[in-house]
Amino acid sequence: MSLTLFCLGAVVLIPLLASALSVLLGSAARRVLGVLTSAAVLGLSAPILVRVTSGETLELALGGFESPLGITLRADGLSALFLAMTAIVGAVVSCYAAARPAATGKRLVAQTVEPATVTDGDHRAALTEDAPAAWRTGHAGFWPLWLGCWSGLNAVFVSGDLFNTYVGLELVGLTAVALVALGGREAWAAALRYLFIAVLGSLLFLIGVALIYSVTGTLDIIDSGEAITQLAAQGDADLAAVVLALCLISLGLALKVALVPLHGWLIPAHSSAPSAVSPLLSALVIKAALFVLLRAWLWVAGPLPELEILAWVLAGMGTAAILLGSVMALRQSRLKPLIAYSTVAQVGYWFLLLPLLLDPETSALEGQPGTTLEEGAVLAGALSGTVALALGHGLAKASLFLSAGHLKDLYSTDEITELRGAGRAHPMLVMSMGLSAVGLIGLPLSLGFSGKWLLATSAVAAGHYWILVVLVAGTLFSAAYLLKAVAPLLVMSEDDQTALTLPQAQNHPGASDRTLTGKAQLAPFLLGLLTVLTGFLGVWLTGVLEVGAPW
Repeated sequence: MSLTLFCLGAVVLIPLLASALSVLLGSAARRVLGVLTSAAVLGLSAPILVRVTSGETLELALGGFESPLGITLRADGLSALFLAMTAIVGAVVSCYAAARPAATGKRLVAQTVEPATVTDGDHRAALTEDAPAAWRTGHAGFWPLWLGCWSGLNAVFVSGDLFNTYVGLELVGLTAVALVALGGREAWAAALRYLFIAVLGSLLFLIGVALIYSVTGTLDIIDSGEAITQLAAQGDADLAAVVLALCLISLGLALKVALVPLHGWLIPAHSSAPSAVSPLLSALVIKAALFVLLRAWLWVAGPLPELEILAWVLAGMGTAAILLGSVMALRQSRLKPLIAYSTVAQVGYWFLLLPLLLDPETSALEGQPGTTLEEGAVLAGALSGTVALALGHGLAKASLFLSAGHLKDLYSTDEITELRGAGRAHPMLVMSMGLSAVGLIGLPLSLGFSGKWLLATSAVAAGHYWILVVLVAGTLFSAAYLLKAVAPLLVMSEDDQTALTLPQAQNHPGASDRTLTGKAQLAPFLLGLLTVLTGFLGVWLTGVLEVGAPW
């Protein structure tokens, strides 16, 4: 076994083992283990990305048993990119959580009450009182849950069959629900609703997988896709089961990714989660569902004409998500709910490519002087643009949620009006939010701009001009609600004569107090900087996605 193949299995196994080990350790040891594990996963993901970039698809048959009997791990261009983004965001957020244990959640602890004593002659009696419980910052369950979630994410990205993809999704969903619950009593209702959605989405996905197995006789993603392609080529084959399977799978994954109108669970879950959890949920957890959706539509079902109605329905829901999510974001007065609605809006972009899958032929640019489009160029560009938007969203949204959570922890509020002028006291935090806003809006030099450009050019080449209208409207809305979030933080005074006063900063015991305005701010700044710097990787990203592509 080569080193790269070892890394393919280790990116799943190491965080899972670390999750189990962290249960047995103390608080400080957990943080050390979490940082070491994040560094290990980051290092293990690098050889996989390098090898895939060279043009090779990696496959590892566990135990030496090949498909369909054995479990196969597979990494192509799509897997490598999502693995890399998860490793970067996961490592940065892990370091932030280790530096600020208070950001990992809340726990109930009993108060220490000194017993009172009374004297009755020669006898002394102790009067004990029931110690009231109180909420304390920092939760021991964060590291086992987060490392387990990381293992599930990587399992989804490298799984070569549909059933183990389901197992990975279940691990991600259940640990994410528990992470939301770490936010304290106010987060429990949101976590319970999230649990119902996660279980329902997984159940629909599993039923769809069973239908595909009944048609193809295999769970392997590549083999099932080839079998469906052969059936479609026969002309008289009944593909009703495949269409029903894709409907159920798409509905289940739309629930998990919070596509409008199935988004009601996301806002309370992401906004009430602890400061170190919200960026993981928005940047990484919902990406697992997007990844599986792309696998199902591109590698399993292929461009079946029977799926055209479903593709347009999902694209319409995506368009509604961009518009409705943006309007709702504009109406928010608090930072975290505003950022959560921003996620609802950004999710819509990821579904615009589906009609292009069923219409990959060029129409508007083909044949024009100076224009040459190769076979599959439209589909490749649409996929590259969608993936670039998703990866850029992961970096930017992690930075935004870290910054907003940092301010909320410091001042016990995320009301935008209460935080006016916070940029003067925390310039690095506000700079991080500004860099993230550049990426989410899609301004030049950001990965978001590269994604929108690739998607727009593919839409023009295929004659789908409506996508241009949606992209322009979404960009303007994004600029509006992000300006609403960031601009007040930069205001120095309301009338240029009186100084603004921030709420009283909360004092937290221990060394973590000093990190609130110190080194911990480097985490969102680094992610914000990467949001802009990765904008130069658009062409490289398109080349990586060609490795193992289904066209």
